[in-house]
Amino acid sequence: MTKPIQLTMAYCGYAFLGVFFAGLLISGFFPPIPPDNTAAEVVDQYQREADRIRAGCLIMIFAAGLTIPWCAVVSTQLVRVEGRFTPLCFAQLVCGAVGVLAVTVPMLVFSATAFRPDRDPEVTQALNDLAWFLFVMNWPFITAQATVIAVAILADGRPDPIFPRWVGYLQLWCAVLFIPAGLLTYFKTGPFAWNGLLSFWMAAVAFGVFMLVTTWATTRAVTRQFAPGNEASSTQVGPRA
Repeated sequence: MTKPIQLTMAYCGYAFLGVFFAGLLISGFFPPIPPDNTAAEVVDQYQREADRIRAGCLIMIFAAGLTIPWCAVVSTQLVRVEGRFTPLCFAQLVCGAVGVLAVTVPMLVFSATAFRPDRDPEVTQALNDLAWFLFVMNWPFITAQATVIAVAILADGRPDPIFPRWVGYLQLWCAVLFIPAGLLTYFKTGPFAWNGLLSFWMAAVAFGVFMLVTTWATTRAVTRQFAPGNEASSTQVGPRA
């Protein structure tokens, strides 16, 4: 695969963050609808902002597609790290595939909720609850993705590794910071609620850092792969035993 193609695929990581955040703002879901809102309050927001919600969700669904080439090029560079056998590369690809659904499915539920905002308030509230659970409580796949990338990076035995080792340690920290989102099922208020400090805001910052740093490290790896005198880099020694 050529350098321009790989770089374009890697830059999709930056594009995803920009497009997704724009959609989140347009939808009016930043900050999130509080989970302790009454059914009447939830219905009121969906009725007032139905068009915004549908437009924002459409944009975020488009953004989800940008992660497909991004995950593919990250895996391409992980192949260079792992060598002949690439289980971590495959694990990262699976996580990336799940990640597309983890963004798309809640956006579809949000859109369906806004499609008929005049339905029974209890139904609208239930659909809203479901959408936020799907959107925020999806930490296992991103934790696994960050972890397998970290393992690959830290196992690279080259004197000059393909990814900087500090990136691997940062991935592990991000993986841990996603976990508190799993507790939102117990809380309607406080730091573990779906709009709380730990479940949403800390996880959102960790996800942004994860995407930005991984994208930067991947573009760096691609650039170095095609640097003059480095044509044989893909055949160098793989991970440590």
